[in-house]
Amino acid sequence: MEVVFWLVAGVIGSAVLVKFAHNKSPESRLNILGCALIIASFVYLGFSVLASNLIWVGIESAGVLIYGAFFVLSKSRGVNLLALGWLLHPIWDVALHLFGVGSSFAPDWYAIMCISFDITVACYIVIRARGEHFHNKIV
Repeated sequence: MEVVFWLVAGVIGSAVLVKFAHNKSPESRLNILGCALIIASFVYLGFSVLASNLIWVGIESAGVLIYGAFFVLSKSRGVNLLALGWLLHPIWDVALHLFGVGSSFAPDWYAIMCISFDITVACYIVIRARGEHFHNKIV
């Protein structure tokens, strides 16, 4: 039951983000959703810093750079890259933090919540891009 609670919390949280971004200009929407992906990565970095785990600080810093690259590249190469970044983030959540050694410092509830949050945001990006016929350049 706890897992369902956190999955629902992730959907609700993503709905708040999407609602905030929805009526913005396409460029602002892309920036908001891209920055949110970076922030989601920074949270894990924060957990590793709080745990004083220098190896994981490095790993999580690499994650911030990877997901930041999806955002930066999406600005010139299309929103599908941003959606892909959001879709790949649950792999990071599950493999490293829910079932991997990162579970020693990252709370299970955050990893579980991120799964539904990330997938919901990715779906929104794809649906919005297709619905507005922006030729996959901006959301």
